[in-house]
Amino acid sequence: MFDLRRLFAALRPPLGPRDAFERGLAALDSGRHAEAAREFETALGESRDDSRRAEVHNKLGVALVALGRRDEALAGFCRALGLDERCAPALVNIGNLLLEEGHTADAIDYYEGAIAADERYHVAYGNLGVALKRLGRPADAVRALRSAARLEVRQRAARS
Repeated sequence: MFDLRRLFAALRPPLGPRDAFERGLAALDSGRHAEAAREFETALGESRDDSRRAEVHNKLGVALVALGRRDEALAGFCRALGLDERCAPALVNIGNLLLEEGHTADAIDYYEGAIAADERYHVAYGNLGVALKRLGRPADAVRALRSAARLEVRQRAARS
């Protein structure tokens, strides 16, 4: 069936980033991590509520990890959790830092915490699967990875 709204949406020129947070996301996606960090710092001043500030701190942490500033990144992820203790992306990112440092069991705790905070966050399941495989638990790893794949497919379908 013909969808007139989709046609007009496709013909409309894409909008550029509207604020510092969106500019930071665009820079992060393009691999311009220093620029992304600056934009996220600006976005912190523009944020009006704790949930948004948590999201900004988390994204700032992601940019800082890419810049090799892991201690500052960890502090950003912790600030995000201080504002929103159920910030699944921040929990996953702390888990990622732990996993990279060889603290696999601790990383699993954070991935499981992220899943408890948001049972639809497919990234947490995927990373949990990687960590479980490293611990020699292949059956559990496969279950987690299948959950990640299933959730990701559902989310993509919902967006289209």
